[in-house]
Amino acid sequence: MTQKRSVTIHFMDGTKIAYDFPKQVTDDSTMSSKIEALLDKQFIAIEGDGAAHFYPVNNIKSIQLHPVPQKLPDYVIHGAVAADTY
Repeated sequence: MTQKRSVTIHFMDGTKIAYDFPKQVTDDSTMSSKIEALLDKQFIAIEGDGAAHFYPVNNIKSIQLHPVPQKLPDYVIHGAVAADTY
């Protein structure tokens, strides 16, 4: 069974776009390095719906991946819960 993933890109102007996609890696141990490589780029590139989409990182407020990848970079905080403390 193909395990589906989704990404939601939130832009600085308040808009967002979401994509569903199949699992991209066969070896989960490489996921951390793939995430780090993605974050080093000037554009997020997504192929889908018959086109290549390029989103400039400087126009992106946040990126949400679901479900959480099994292997994340070492600097990621785990087990967090959003809280309104201000």
